[in-house]
Amino acid sequence: MIKKIIIIILLTLVLTGCTKKEEISMIVPFGGPEIAQLYLEASEYYAVDVIQGPDPLIAAFGSNTYDVIFAGSNLGAIMYNSQPEYILLATIVWGSTFLVSTSEIPNMASLEGKEIVAFGQNSTPDIILKYLLSEFDVNATITYVDSVASASAIFIADPTKIVLTSEPVLTNLLAAVENVNVLDFQALYGDVSTSSSYPQASVFIKSELSDSKVAQLITDLQDSIYKVNHDRVQTANLAVELNIGLSYDVVYNSIPNNNLLYVSAQDAKAALIEYFNLLAETNIALIGGMLPDDNFYYGA
Repeated sequence: MIKKIIIIILLTLVLTGCTKKEEISMIVPFGGPEIAQLYLEASEYYAVDVIQGPDPLIAAFGSNTYDVIFAGSNLGAIMYNSQPEYILLATIVWGSTFLVSTSEIPNMASLEGKEIVAFGQNSTPDIILKYLLSEFDVNATITYVDSVASASAIFIADPTKIVLTSEPVLTNLLAAVENVNVLDFQALYGDVSTSSSYPQASVFIKSELSDSKVAQLITDLQDSIYKVNHDRVQTANLAVELNIGLSYDVVYNSIPNNNLLYVSAQDAKAALIEYFNLLAETNIALIGGMLPDDNFYYGA
């Protein structure tokens, strides 16, 4: 009898140990969002495609081929209003946009009449740039390139240009170019908004994604962001191991300015609605013609 019980216990342990998490497919833009999910990218349970620029994200929303899409918060709203297959799970990047130049740029007024090289037209960084130019009544010319990598290449070639960038690329530029002046959009946004920063990038999931996959993603992503913020050494080493295209020093030094924080859709909803309303006042098309309804926010 005892032998039989022992066999049953061993079989139970073996079967439990064989139970594996379900694989989750994700598309993630290079930069802060990739660093946020770095520990997922290192896991066998996630199939992660890392991309540059907004076009592949737009295609991903349209094709409905990924379980999870990391993207600008307003892009998710636009796509939801046209085809509501993806809903917002959480906001994870709370402002990581900057202007850089070796020319003097102490404030928004110093941009009057200047040319600014920006990336990703109508992406969140571009929208914040245009919003701040409007709020501070500054007239500037914006020249667009396809990605933050392209904008960075232009800056390295001519550091006197005024270029829009974000972390972790900012840290890379500060290491590559001397005497760089930085204008922090997070602080400027706080001057004209009730929020201290803006919900720049969020995580979107298929509305029919299984409860088990959603629960797995929430746990693993929260854990990843915690490790990124609290163990910069391990995170920088992992980034090098995964060969994400950034050095140990760049990843390590960029983490604080990435402003990574997991905030669930329901907890971030007020900040998102304020942000969407600001965008709507500028151009309602920037959120897809209307505010997304309550079903856009996971947990409604």
